[in-house]
Amino acid sequence: MSMRTRVVALATAVLLGAGGLALAPAASAAPYHGIDGGGSVLDDWQDEENLGVDDYASSNATALWETVLWADGAQWQDDDGDSHPFTKSLIDGSFGPETESATQWWQDHFNLSDNDGVVTDQTWTFAQQRLTGPASGGIVTYNGTVRKATFKRVSNKYRVRIKGTGSWKIAYYDQLG
Repeated sequence: MSMRTRVVALATAVLLGAGGLALAPAASAAPYHGIDGGGSVLDDWQDEENLGVDDYASSNATALWETVLWADGAQWQDDDGDSHPFTKSLIDGSFGPETESATQWWQDHFNLSDNDGVVTDQTWTFAQQRLTGPASGGIVTYNGTVRKATFKRVSNKYRVRIKGTGSWKIAYYDQLG
């Protein structure tokens, strides 16, 4: 047995011998936690997470919802009870008082029984009825009552544009930007 073979054998014995070698499992990617969809867009959103001031309040998923509010011409009320339009500049991924108020307006406007300003299954399901696509490049259109809004669906993951970024961002629940 050559010296090299003995060294390799000894090293192997040490590594696999006393106490054994605990090999780490292969690293796996973190599970996807965002708005997803595949096949018909008319069954994309009914099983999504709740969104609200207590649920994913700072996220790209919230920005996607804010885009829906903007497309439908939602209104929000300030502390004095004055109404204001939900403008494109409010699409920032932050589910604050304006988004909560506009969501409640949206739910009332469409006569939903869940009208507490939290985006629930009922809200998602109603909104998805207004989706069309996907078209070329994975474009999904939300046909709002005031204007159309576009999203992208690539590899079954929704993407949204967020104010100031200019690029498409995956609609994660636990990530903003």
